[in-house]
Amino acid sequence: MKIGLISDIHGNIKALDAVLEQLEKENIDKIICLGDFVGGAPMSEEVIQKIINMGKKLVAVRGNRERYIIEGMPKVVHDEKMKISDEQLQRNEWLKKELSGSSKEFILKLPKEIICEIEGNKIYIAHYPMNKDESFRKHIKKASIEENEIMFSGIDADIYLYGHTHKEVYNLKDNKTYINPGALGCPGKTNYAPYGILNINKNKVEYNQLYVEYNVQEVVDYIQKIKFPGYTSVLKLFYGIEE
Repeated sequence: MKIGLISDIHGNIKALDAVLEQLEKENIDKIICLGDFVGGAPMSEEVIQKIINMGKKLVAVRGNRERYIIEGMPKVVHDEKMKISDEQLQRNEWLKKELSGSSKEFILKLPKEIICEIEGNKIYIAHYPMNKDESFRKHIKKASIEENEIMFSGIDADIYLYGHTHKEVYNLKDNKTYINPGALGCPGKTNYAPYGILNINKNKVEYNQLYVEYNVQEVVDYIQKIKFPGYTSVLKLFYGIEE
């Protein structure tokens, strides 16, 4: 089975369209979306509708950004190290108003994690590994194999798929595979979107980390035009642009 892996789109429809165009050329059987469809670029509604239209080809889990839409933002995030600002709260409320009823319904139905089996391989799918109370485990940007083992300790699987950290990861050890395809919608100072293709054929598992170029400046121009709450912070954090 040939599976496309995408994560952390953050409302960037231009990046998503560029990646989906590449995946269509690859005759993908499934697309696994690892959460954080929304937030960031002000095109979250378009992103979710595009995801919904994938139909049966789609496997998706909820990210923390979707959780904020449903439950509201917490006071702190990322191991209680990052306090939420008033600007972030305002941006989340603005985003909730931008989303249609069908998009909110889709978000509400998303599972927080999935464990499934594909061709004899047990696969764990989540935006990030969770504790029993459903809080995220220790936030590690670009995990080593040893850190991956700790992150997913107590979770039985052959393949672990996650996002959230915005850093590409591909680690192998003792027939265990750990993959983070990177943040599709957060280019930083680059002009590309990262994604991956996972091939599973019984006992053979192969992964290719891929990138596609797109017009990032077009997204930046739109963000600067809309000027939604906290847009300058989004430009700095996701696009490497100081205003």
